[in-house]
Amino acid sequence: MPAGGWGIFEGFGRPIEEGDIVPTAYHMVHYRRFSHSHTAGAHLKLDGLCRMALGQMDATGSALWTRARDRVQTIAEGSSGRQLLLNKVADLTDSVFGELCLANSRGLQALLQLTTQTVALSDITTAEVYDLDERTAPSGSQFIRGMAYWLAAGDHLFFVKTSNMSAALLHGYIDWLLRSRTTTLPASSAISIQAEFDRSVAGDIGDVKRLVVKGNAMPRMAVDTADSPEERSVRTSRTVGDKFVEFAGAVPVVEALLGKAKTESLLESLGPQEHLAVEAQVKVRGRRTEASKAKLREVANDLADMTDAEVQVEGKDGKVANGDAILRTTMPFDLPQEGSNLLDFNNVADQLLEVYSRFVRDGKIPP
Repeated sequence: MPAGGWGIFEGFGRPIEEGDIVPTAYHMVHYRRFSHSHTAGAHLKLDGLCRMALGQMDATGSALWTRARDRVQTIAEGSSGRQLLLNKVADLTDSVFGELCLANSRGLQALLQLTTQTVALSDITTAEVYDLDERTAPSGSQFIRGMAYWLAAGDHLFFVKTSNMSAALLHGYIDWLLRSRTTTLPASSAISIQAEFDRSVAGDIGDVKRLVVKGNAMPRMAVDTADSPEERSVRTSRTVGDKFVEFAGAVPVVEALLGKAKTESLLESLGPQEHLAVEAQVKVRGRRTEASKAKLREVANDLADMTDAEVQVEGKDGKVANGDAILRTTMPFDLPQEGSNLLDFNNVADQLLEVYSRFVRDGKIPP
């Protein structure tokens, strides 16, 4: 595929034929717990709310299930042309399953043309090279920049995201679908889509006191509280959430501390075996409040999306000292064809249902 992008809505690659070994790809399955503040509809679960939203009729009597154009959300971020489209979506009786596409009507894709020419690249170098080209999406198509496959079962939300799709985009789409695109929930109601700690590993750990996140040879961030009669301090998530957006790289952290010019100078000085690594700690001094406790939960929510991060959690009643404390797991998924960037729709539904059943059997989540 061209660098910096995905495919187009049109298919590509060789289809799978009978007798072929089905290609697979491993992806992280993320878990979230959904809740809302609509007291009159307190009994309504996420899967039921999705059914209600998709069943709402327009003036012609057509349900939203049958109106793909009306399931498109335009993302209001300047003139980027980005849209979210709930494409395939199915009622599985006990759950609702769908695929969310992050599409872009603007921009260019780089293509490698497999024709060569001999060119002079410098005063002393003449080489045979391939042509590079950039093209807009063909008429009637849009570039796909990312995908999310999601399953709502009760108030449990499971999803797999690829490429430039993010959990925040999926959360925003669900909010838009339920409160803006339809009147399933009142506009005044609040929606929460919250990451969960894997408490089944070490029991109920109680109020979070310390949260340590380690990436693969990347910066390490610690959020903790030193409980003492004299002083209680909380290293909270505001700066982590706002400035340390890219956990996979230390550069944004260093830029926040040193500024762009000094950071670029430092990067230029690094040798081939060197890389930036930082440890970032932010303190809020004084007595702990409910807001600061909630902030630890918020930073865990942010960090839960970082698939290369190991999360360790310590609470007043226990700790998860080793391994990944965020409730998620890795699963294999079938590809519709060799080399595809898409996942097989039916197989993803089966695999997410398997994760749901496994989490219930293991006591990680309620039925």
